[in-house]
Amino acid sequence: MCKDAIVFSNKPEGVTLEAGVEHYICACGRSKDGVFCDGNHEGTACLPKKVIVEKTKQYHICLCKTSKNFPFCDGTHSMYSDEDIGKGVAL
Repeated sequence: MCKDAIVFSNKPEGVTLEAGVEHYICACGRSKDGVFCDGNHEGTACLPKKVIVEKTKQYHICLCKTSKNFPFCDGTHSMYSDEDIGKGVAL
């Protein structure tokens, strides 16, 4: 988890990832869609998470940016309320 990350959402996003392809998942919470890196981490200590999956299917991507299994959701988002969106993550 990046100390500069912000909570993008308190719910995960279901995204189909293609097998064998490099996917760069946003770890800062500042990308426009919250899922894929778009470079908005510039100026933070955050870097995107490179992921290559073995099977093409839908994955639940962590948008609270604090999953212990990041970038995949582990339910940690339940500790965040709607008021936490856009604020720093709990370390």
